[in-house]
Amino acid sequence: MGVAVLALSMAACAGGDAVSGRPDGISITPPTSARSPALGRAKYTALPTCRQVTQRVPGLPPFRSGNEDPSVSDMLTGCEFQRIPDWPRVNLQVSAWRDEKSDASGPAGPGRGALKAREVYDVTSKPGADPADDGAAEDVTVGEKAKWLTPKDRDSCTLIILDVNAVLILDNKPADKPAPRSEECRGPLRELAKSFYDAVQTP
Repeated sequence: MGVAVLALSMAACAGGDAVSGRPDGISITPPTSARSPALGRAKYTALPTCRQVTQRVPGLPPFRSGNEDPSVSDMLTGCEFQRIPDWPRVNLQVSAWRDEKSDASGPAGPGRGALKAREVYDVTSKPGADPADDGAAEDVTVGEKAKWLTPKDRDSCTLIILDVNAVLILDNKPADKPAPRSEECRGPLRELAKSFYDAVQTP
């Protein structure tokens, strides 16, 4: 009891807060990193077409089909490459969300695009997600963060990357059909991630 009274008395003598012992006028706020991360302004304001992706990303199989008509996201480019009727097959998709657009989930404003992208990236970590989070891809050096997704079948592997207001998804189904978590399947996606990331950057 005497120790508690002494501590309160010392704080009072110092002209500070009797509870915290801090001097008047000084507020200790947790660093930003200890709370939810700050959401930056939208980085992606436009996306390349599949034709541009084909020109910018080397080593792809022949272009098969494309989808540039977004439904859930504000912008979308999805491209499929395959050596028909055989493999390999590669799917590349980038979705992005705009700051200046509002929807039922929230108003327009700075950070809106990044928030939407993070929601899409994070939903694959939730129980029951399809496909689910299959572990961080720490050796992927582009974007803010990346992770592997649970393989959809025994012959393919999938990588998802978050980068501010965009989500990139890469799917690889090699010709020799290796195990989906093997280096033979995931290694080419790591290399492809670099060139695909560069290809979707906007000026």
